[in-house]
This record gives sequence, C-alpha cells and structure tokens, in this order.
Amino acid sequence: MTPATPVPEVMTDAFGFLFGFYGLLLGLAVAEVTAGFSRAWDLRRRRPLGVVGPLFGAVLLLDLLTYWLAAWGHRGMASVTFQVTFISAIAALLYYFASTQVFPKEGEAESLDAHIMDHRKAVVVCVLASNLTTFLPTFVQEVLSLRQLDPAGLALWGGLNCVYYGLLVVAGWARSRRVVAGALVTCLVYMIAAYMVFG
Repeated sequence: MTPATPVPEVMTDAFGFLFGFYGLLLGLAVAEVTAGFSRAWDLRRRRPLGVVGPLFGAVLLLDLLTYWLAAWGHRGMASVTFQVTFISAIAALLYYFASTQVFPKEGEAESLDAHIMDHRKAVVVCVLASNLTTFLPTFVQEVLSLRQLDPAGLALWGGLNCVYYGLLVVAGWARSRRVVAGALVTCLVYMIAAYMVFG
C-alpha cells in the first residue's frame, strides 16, 4: 500500500524511463478490466452480471491504482538495472494476466459469478505475487536501513498490507459466494479507508 518512509520529491530520469514501460503494462491491465466489464454489460440480458464477478473486477482495478501510486514512491531511483526491470515486468504481467481472468469471453460462461468462482484463485495468486514483489523488498530495505527506520510506521504499513492479503485469500478460497462477496466488499472499503486516513 503506502510507502513506509518519505521519498525524494524529484523524479529521476531513470524512474521516468522505467515507468514508461511499467506504466504501459499496468495501463493495459486497467484497460482489460474495463473492457471486460463493458463486454459483460453488453451481454447482461443473456448472461447475468451477478455480484462476485463485478466485485472482483472492482477490487482488481482499485488494487492496480494503488499499485500504480506505490510506484511513485520509487521516483528517486538512481539507475535502471536488469533486476529492477525484470521484477517490474513480472509484477505488471501478473496483473495483466489476472485482468484477463476476471471477466469471461463471449460464450465462455453462463454467468459472471460462475466464471470468476472458477478463476478467482488465479486472480488472487497473481495479485498477491505482484504485491509481494514490491512489499517484501521494501520491507527488507526498511529493516536494513537502521538510520531511517521508523518502527511504528513500518509496523502500521506491514499490518495494513497483511490484513488486505488475508482478505484476498478469503476471497480466493472461501466456498460460499456470500463469504467471497463479503471479503471483496471489505477489501474495497478497507483500501479506500486506508488511503483516505493514511494517504
């Protein structure tokens, strides 16, 4: 979610160079979620929209936006390395794959809920993997940077993320559609509230 420590206000050329590539991939994922819902809306008389499918789409879209914002925390990066580029590409491509799994193609499923209940684990695993590619390195970096360590801020940031990850796991593995829908609604409220309160 939010970075644990303040970052420089100036955006480096290295960040701008990398973000052009990274932002394109994330933008494609946002477009895929939007296009998927548009297709589902057009077919709503033949295939019920349901509840769980659109909720998964909303959670993924909001997660993409928060992930995009989190990237801004690295705007002071000094250089572009293969490792950073590779990790960024993997994270963004996982998001793109997840975005293609939320809504069915035409004729693939009888309802959105039936489709997402079959594909939700893949979506959740991809979202968790993408989040953890930035969460774990940042967490380790903050722990190792003893001079700038803010234990309270780090604990809050880590705790907020872990609660969110737990809700995603419930949405991915709970058997009841009501439980899944409840976890997704909680995810949406939780993310919006967290950003409103903590910035």
